[in-house]
Amino acid sequence: MDFLKLEGKDEEDIVFEVFDLNSLQESLFEQMENNELTVKELAERVDRNRSTVQRALQDMLDKDIILREGKTDKTVYYVYTTLPKEEVCDVTRDVLDEWHQKVKERLTTD
Repeated sequence: MDFLKLEGKDEEDIVFEVFDLNSLQESLFEQMENNELTVKELAERVDRNRSTVQRALQDMLDKDIILREGKTDKTVYYVYTTLPKEEVCDVTRDVLDEWHQKVKERLTTD
């Protein structure tokens, strides 16, 4: 029984599935890899409005798989990027370990 289908999936596909990312979030994640981008830049790249992109980014921030950094150039603005690949894999392993532990606890009989 496979809960997480692994055949034909790479690390990124597994991360997307574990964190339940939608297609917009997957596109954003791919755009941010090795890039620091503003909400405006991301919205243009994925052809979505800024508020939609902002909501998707907030969900990804809440899942700890991207970073937001404040910058200053006459005004304060934020840039977004992914965690380094090794850290994304570590966070994913941690989430899976926590889930596994919770399942074991629920199935423990007294």
